[in-house]
Amino acid sequence: MSRGRTGWAVRAGVLIVSALVTGSVVLALGSRGDLEDAGQRVDAAWAQLRPDLDRRYLALGRAGDAARERLGDEPALLAEIAGGLEAWRAGGRQAVEVQAALANRLEGFGARLRAMVDATPRLRSSREVTGALEDLERADPTRSRTGYNDAVDVYEGVRGGFPRRLVAGALGFDARRTLEVPA
Repeated sequence: MSRGRTGWAVRAGVLIVSALVTGSVVLALGSRGDLEDAGQRVDAAWAQLRPDLDRRYLALGRAGDAARERLGDEPALLAEIAGGLEAWRAGGRQAVEVQAALANRLEGFGARLRAMVDATPRLRSSREVTGALEDLERADPTRSRTGYNDAVDVYEGVRGGFPRRLVAGALGFDARRTLEVPA
């Protein structure tokens, strides 16, 4: 290639890359308002869900306590539940993402406790334990959880794909977690 053609190709390449970067930044910054609105909807949906989860995890704590009394010892799971509940109570003022992570962890503990009760005749035959687990099941916040998860899905849609997602993350609009309740 001649020197003139090489210089022209380099300049064209720089212009194309500059145009792509500039367009990506403009697109991402232009969606800041949409990201803020979607993030606020996630936070509002969480505020509606939190009291339901407080009731649910109170029932989980009762189920853990009843299992501990019935077994007379403390399997690791019951200690994890107690620690998770302590973190939940202390985490009420933390960011929604932190609270959602704690809730997902407690939901996993609840599923493991159900499995432990099903596998342990002494627990399965205890009215206190099975009654507490029934309270936990009745406290399933399906409606408010669905509203929260829908708000997260909309938020993640607004965050979009490349390049918006990169710039959104740099602006503090990080990914949000849904709340999953194991079946």
